[in-house]
Amino acid sequence: MIQFKKIDLEDKDIINKYFSKTKFNNAEKNFSNLFMWRHTYDYEYAEIDGCLCIRGKARKTGETFYHFPYGNCKEQLIKPILEKIVKSEGQEEKFLIKPVLPEMKNCLEKQTMTEKFDIKEDRASFDYIYTTTKLIDLKGKKLRTKRRWVKKFKENYDYTYENINEENLQEAKEFTLNIIKSTNNDKDELVAMEEMFDNLFDLGITGCIIRVDGNIAGVSTGEAITDDTILIHCERCNRNFEGIYNFINQEFIKQEWSDYTYVNREEDLGIEGLRYAKMMYQPDNLLTKYIAVLKEDSCIVCDEE
Repeated sequence: MIQFKKIDLEDKDIINKYFSKTKFNNAEKNFSNLFMWRHTYDYEYAEIDGCLCIRGKARKTGETFYHFPYGNCKEQLIKPILEKIVKSEGQEEKFLIKPVLPEMKNCLEKQTMTEKFDIKEDRASFDYIYTTTKLIDLKGKKLRTKRRWVKKFKENYDYTYENINEENLQEAKEFTLNIIKSTNNDKDELVAMEEMFDNLFDLGITGCIIRVDGNIAGVSTGEAITDDTILIHCERCNRNFEGIYNFINQEFIKQEWSDYTYVNREEDLGIEGLRYAKMMYQPDNLLTKYIAVLKEDSCIVCDEE
């Protein structure tokens, strides 16, 4: 039986060893995300035939799901690895793989496995990816409103920018948690943000604080996930300061990430307002993701039986 291990901070190097072997820039392929949300999704991992396999449970339904194997996995290994997982876990519950990126879907097709799976787009989990130059320069008519909000913030407020460090870490944490509590009060997000701030430097996450008249008005955090892509983990602001979200979005990228090509601002979770806000920045790539569910009358391992 395959032994899956719960994810802890000590597993960072092991998991990153596999992540570094792929060029995928999806938000799920990030140790910090797995660590921060490990309680919500009950994330575990196992090393199988030189590949990394991650298991979790859906937030709302509790259904078990598996990430597509990560690492320098040769296509011919994918089917045997999935077979081993199914044999080990049993098929009493439906076998579900997510996220499935286009390259991963192609791999299933080459292994003639697509007839065994129902594969559907998961629009709510598409990642919004932008070029750093777009978010810094805000050029063009479509981003005119964003430029105006940034200009308004700069003109109206006496602001400062600073990096999150040991001295201001607790202040940044408390501000972020208070903003969440005063908006959606999402208990899972509160736990994830506590995990992030409590382990910020060990995780290798960079953060910034925007102050207005000495008080925190906004906080943002992120980290590099590939050689050319950074991922934004958190962006929370006090909306009483007009234009603060537009300003911190631009300034954090300008100050910390201008040497990178892309910014992944994660998915919209199917939330209409969040989708509208992300689309207003004109993403350069909506990273398509799929969910693959093994059909009830199909069996990966039947070919050998």
